[in-house]
Amino acid sequence: MIKRKEFLFYVLFGVLGTLIYFFTRFTAREFTNNVLLPVFIGQAVALIFAFFANKYLVFKNKRVGWKKSVIQFIEFTLTRAGVFFMDLGIAFIFVDKYEKFWIRFLHLKQLNFNNSFFSNVFFAKYIGSPHLLNEFIFTVLSQSIAAIINYVVSKRVVFKIKQTHEPIEKHLT
Repeated sequence: MIKRKEFLFYVLFGVLGTLIYFFTRFTAREFTNNVLLPVFIGQAVALIFAFFANKYLVFKNKRVGWKKSVIQFIEFTLTRAGVFFMDLGIAFIFVDKYEKFWIRFLHLKQLNFNNSFFSNVFFAKYIGSPHLLNEFIFTVLSQSIAAIINYVVSKRVVFKIKQTHEPIEKHLT
């Protein structure tokens, strides 16, 4: 059973990690025309934040020693590699390779990007054009899928706390 407080902390720090990912990815995007490089940079920064947030704040996995912490970081990184490649795949297929199709399919060119919402100083650099909005939509999709996968893997594999179960007979006598 999921502990409510633990789950709420996971959601809170997950949202914060996602915001860090978005900010890093879209800031890096301003410096390159390569779609995949900002994904890599965003994933790397978010991974480091997520490891420490999950280890110390969500799963409270503090007293395991330095060696075990290094092993956990390696496990965390390896398990997140699958999500990383999924994110790269989504970016490649939906933003790089078939961007024109998805912009047309989602009717993104029909939106008025001059209205105050899309042209807002804060939002314009993230969703201020059909190209940017397409990238944003599929980034949200990949990060939503990633959040679910990452929670399950972190909880059940990386930060699993071994519990000792005493035999039932001991409590019955």
